Amino acid sequence: MEKEIHLKKPNIVKYEQAYAVIGGQGVINIYDNEGNLVPNTTKRKFGKKEYIHHAEKKFFSEEEYTYVNEEVVYIGFMRGHWGHFMVDSSVRFWALERPECKGKRILLNIEGMNALYEKIFEYMGIEKSQIIVMSKTTKFKAVYVPELSYCPEQYVSKEYLYPFEKIANQINLQTPSFDKIYLSRLHFTKGKKELGEKDIQDIFLKNGYHVLYPEELSLEEQVWYYKNCKTMVTTNGTIAHNVLFCNAGTELIILNRFCEEENMHQKAINAIKNIKVNYIDAYHPHVEGTKNDSLMWKTKGLISFCNEKNYKMPKQLWGRKLYLRILFKLPYLYKFVK
Repeated sequence: MEKEIHLKKPNIVKYEQAYAVIGGQGVINIYDNEGNLVPNTTKRKFGKKEYIHHAEKKFFSEEEYTYVNEEVVYIGFMRGHWGHFMVDSSVRFWALERPECKGKRILLNIEGMNALYEKIFEYMGIEKSQIIVMSKTTKFKAVYVPELSYCPEQYVSKEYLYPFEKIANQINLQTPSFDKIYLSRLHFTKGKKELGEKDIQDIFLKNGYHVLYPEELSLEEQVWYYKNCKTMVTTNGTIAHNVLFCNAGTELIILNRFCEEENMHQKAINAIKNIKVNYIDAYHPHVEGTKNDSLMWKTKGLISFCNEKNYKMPKQLWGRKLYLRILFKLPYLYKFVK
């Protein structure tokens, strides 16, 4: 049975005389003064069972740690991936402007995308000098640990939206924006992930949508286009999470390029974000595709959607259809695809 996503208001818990320890894969673990592991501080990727465990008490001798007479804020592990920034790394950012946390140094480790994270923290009002990158076990006068604003398949809070809205509100470019945008994966990689997308993308291109390739845009450019559009079209997956930067009332059209249950992260985003969401199956009905193995197709559902919108649909020749089916069966030919 599909789990419901509940709404929850997160709190900030202060741990006096707490320890910060580098755990597995560079994740910072927090232990209280009695050596108990603080919940949800072992997580590299939230919602994954392999990162959930109940640790035994840990006892620290004075030789094991450095003492810092300072109160800090625990932010945790910053993953080097755009999608995981949105659903894993950002889930404690909501606390940065709360009175008990404001102005304090923050405790974190960055896996990658360092320059991007530094820029994001700038927009969050955090100076580089406030960032403590952990390298050894340290005991602090106090560690403030914000609860997660979003925990996959369990709950989501209004606070989850805070960093995205704060960043969007600060970005104003002297660049034209577009009411209708299509976020394309075609320049990202080639292979079964994008097979057939060009045909689908062309439909939207011919009906007034501006095609964007997110990985080719700066943070500011992406956010500028997202927050100013009225309709955003994406395929299912991480790319659809960019609606977090959009304004309330934005229409999000998600083209399912493979068959799956609703993405758990997108489900939470849809639940907390005031947007209009429309899912359209756009994969070949006789292909059991996955996110790494899919064939996008002009389905009855897509044709029906276009008819309702009075969109023009370029005719797809039978030879093109055959070509795509052959490529799906013979993936080594992808290197010849334009």
